[in-house]
Amino acid sequence: MLGIAREVFMSLLDGLITMGHMTEALFHFNHAHGMQNGHPSKVDVARTMFDGLNKLQTEWLMTQTDQQLGEVKAFQEMILRGLSTDERDTLLQRAEIQNVVSLNPKIMDHYVLRRGGYRPDVAIEPNLVKDATEVHRKLENVYRDFCRHSEEIRERIIKRVAELLYVIRSNIAHGEKTPYGPDLNKRERDEQVCTCIVPLQELLIDMLLGQPSKKLISYGTLSPGQPNHSLLSDLSGEWKECTIRGTMTQRDGLSRFSWSPNDSEQTANIFTSEDLPDNWGRIDRFEGTGYRRQLIPAITQAGIAIGYAYIAI
Repeated sequence: MLGIAREVFMSLLDGLITMGHMTEALFHFNHAHGMQNGHPSKVDVARTMFDGLNKLQTEWLMTQTDQQLGEVKAFQEMILRGLSTDERDTLLQRAEIQNVVSLNPKIMDHYVLRRGGYRPDVAIEPNLVKDATEVHRKLENVYRDFCRHSEEIRERIIKRVAELLYVIRSNIAHGEKTPYGPDLNKRERDEQVCTCIVPLQELLIDMLLGQPSKKLISYGTLSPGQPNHSLLSDLSGEWKECTIRGTMTQRDGLSRFSWSPNDSEQTANIFTSEDLPDNWGRIDRFEGTGYRRQLIPAITQAGIAIGYAYIAI
């Protein structure tokens, strides 16, 4: 059943009914990206990314016949159906997921801890630690079988990853407040976990959105035939025309674009290249501090694409 669904629904961008929740998801992802520059708390970054994933899940559910899935089941199914078989294999071999699987001490479910009588600054009983780390241990156990070329094993790992992400999302949503005083140990644990989780969130979001890390939306001098196109001339890839929504202004002879989903359409070009992920730093430096690289939607002949554009600030 899932195999058939993946062939029909290879991307979360296929079959979109509206862009409303997707637009909100992009705002969250862009905010999280901006927070990482010098922001002291990875928990805040992870929380913002989870907010975006929640909006993405809401948008995805609108395309499904069974819209009554529970939260965890819906998250699992969104990832399973939103990734191709090749993307699953790539995800499961990446260091971002391996670092989460091998993280020690293991991630504990704070709902289980509270239900088991956990109190801050009191040693946690071994049996309670075992119960609270069950989701992480199950992921670790099934991941050992990844080398087996079995689609069933891959689906089980993806489901366990999604389940653990949901535990982390719930953990950080509850903060550190308890009836017995602030849980400072939880704060430290959450920060350690989120430092490891944020790179996995970024990778997963990129895959679910059709790999925008490999797409540049250009509305100005980087486009073919424009004065600064030479910056990209050594990158292999394909250019296509597209339209984006927002406001276009001119300053010092340069176009400046502000993304706004409700504004007028603007003509642009989208460049898809496997070389872009290794060159974003160089392009960022070229664009300078007057522009910020952000995810935005574009309309192409093939449909909706998500890519990075340099937005005027």
